[in-house]
Amino acid sequence: MLELIIIFIFLALSAELIARGTEKLEAFMGQGMAGGIIMGLLTALPETIFVIVATLRKEPYVALGSAIGGNVLLFTFGIGFLGIYFYLRWQKNLKINEDYSVEHKFLILTTIALIAILIYGHLNIFTAIPLLAIYFYYATYRVRKFVREERDLDEKEILKAVIYLVVGAFILILFSEPFVEQIVDLSKELGVPSIWLALIISPLAGELEETFSAIRLAHSSDSGGSLAIFDFVGSKIENATVLLAVIGIFSDISLMPGVTELIATVIANFIAIMILMDKKLGVKESVVLLVLYFFIATMTLYF
Repeated sequence: MLELIIIFIFLALSAELIARGTEKLEAFMGQGMAGGIIMGLLTALPETIFVIVATLRKEPYVALGSAIGGNVLLFTFGIGFLGIYFYLRWQKNLKINEDYSVEHKFLILTTIALIAILIYGHLNIFTAIPLLAIYFYYATYRVRKFVREERDLDEKEILKAVIYLVVGAFILILFSEPFVEQIVDLSKELGVPSIWLALIISPLAGELEETFSAIRLAHSSDSGGSLAIFDFVGSKIENATVLLAVIGIFSDISLMPGVTELIATVIANFIAIMILMDKKLGVKESVVLLVLYFFIATMTLYF
């Protein structure tokens, strides 16, 4: 238990450093580039590590759960909790401040790709290539958009941001996998069913740092909630494209054993598309999202 608490403290420190670094980058990069790409990549590091390790260990279905489990969690519970916290902190509904249309379109494209893969029924090199192409196009589009924009650069602030992000990422890489292992071991000791470990406990532990970062951003400024949304969507676009592609490159697996989880991911993506379409997140919507998470998790366990 002591080891778990120590790891938890370091992950909280990682979240703080990544949030600070992203806030500094936002000033000259904008929320799409800073939140959707930079922070999205960093906060998706735990899942990325788990997927790579599990794939190399020839455990593709464990990798599959790590890759997509976070989408269900963050697009329901994560966004819902963020919306409620933001309202309590600032006494107003969360509103996305910058151009969210890019992330919205690519989230729709990613969801369509997931549906196509479900119909195809396999994860292999033939599905990996289009998935990688989607994320590459997303990242390239954001970079080009950033390059076209004229923003004032403060080299000292950029250096500070890089230091914050590098140190935060290093701590995250160092402690994320031991943290999930500790959570899983503790859950087993308490007699938690194995399926709950795969669908709820492991994703919850893996996404904890990202949730910390989001709450930290929402607490620091009223624009922080918007930046956190960009992070959530950007990281989950990566999860459903790059991470699934990694599994497909090194494996050729049937999706039947994981079809329920994939369907849940598609539903969660669709919920995020609908909820964030108007670039607003109210308290009522947030409460509904919290309820939906437990509903989806329960339904996934029984079907």
